[in-house]
Amino acid sequence: MESSISQIKKDYLDKISRAKTLKELDDIFLALFGKNGEITLLPKEFSKLTPSEKQKIGPLFNAVKTELESAIEKRREEIREVGYAELTGEGLDLQPVEVKPRKGHLHPITQFEKEIIDLFDKLGFQQFDAPHVDTDEYNFELLNIPAEHPARDLWDTLYIDSKNSGIQPGKLLLRTHTSNAQIRAMRDIKTPLRMMSLGRCFRYEAVDARHNHTFEQFEIVYVDKRVSMTNLQYLSETFLKAIFGPEIKTRLRPKYFPFVEPGAGVEGECVFCKGKGCRICGGVGWLELAGAGMIHPTVLQNGGINPSEYSGIAWGFGPERLIMLKYGIADLREFLSGDLKFLEKF
Repeated sequence: MESSISQIKKDYLDKISRAKTLKELDDIFLALFGKNGEITLLPKEFSKLTPSEKQKIGPLFNAVKTELESAIEKRREEIREVGYAELTGEGLDLQPVEVKPRKGHLHPITQFEKEIIDLFDKLGFQQFDAPHVDTDEYNFELLNIPAEHPARDLWDTLYIDSKNSGIQPGKLLLRTHTSNAQIRAMRDIKTPLRMMSLGRCFRYEAVDARHNHTFEQFEIVYVDKRVSMTNLQYLSETFLKAIFGPEIKTRLRPKYFPFVEPGAGVEGECVFCKGKGCRICGGVGWLELAGAGMIHPTVLQNGGINPSEYSGIAWGFGPERLIMLKYGIADLREFLSGDLKFLEKF
């Protein structure tokens, strides 16, 4: 045991004296005093020694341990002093350097959304927010989409493990649309109601140039006496002309959505071919830009509104898709890429 301790001392004092960097010293320290270091493991062998051997080995072990620790610390200081000396010989050029100023700006989606909010604010709509993490009740059931309804296949929903939240499994999710704000707004604001909701939604989508798992959605809800499809047509035309110019034509075509009856797809004349038919519009001359319709009586009732006295419209779209059309952007993934070259175009 005595010879082992002496050999460790000799070997490591030599290694310490030859160390050139703090990293080398750190490695030596761990080899000696780490969890499986040679100095750390030695005391485990003391139980095999006789009492007289322990009286001799104990002081020797403590002296070698202290000597190695001191040698490491001394060598650290020597290496640091060499580094300081090298730094004092360096110069620092403080001559002014011309730096090209860079001015930031809002993300293109944020710019577009501010434009939308300003437009509908002038039309009397107030902004209303709803949770990103919500219950099945507000996202589906109260919107006339009960469990097992075939319309649920339209939404590739991301459900959240709710076993620690006190919520029944399968009832907590990431919202699939901004429509989870509808019932809350009806109950909180009452009638007449002009509400707009804007924010992120989430679906289990295969990501490609036209689809993403995270996307923005904008929606308006208008409830009052004698609200009709005429109001829907007017709002659609007002919005699309503000975005694409006064020359764009719009139309409504029948489409199914479970929370509206009747439902409509809001289409605008293709901005690329001006209605003549092209590859982008599939040769038909029109592009579907929004989904809308008269709010279903069941939804109004769930919101605490009498459908015999009031009617309403719901109307919504994905801002990214309209920005892609407006600026000729080919890939939806660019918006969340953080690519400065892409963002600087706007």
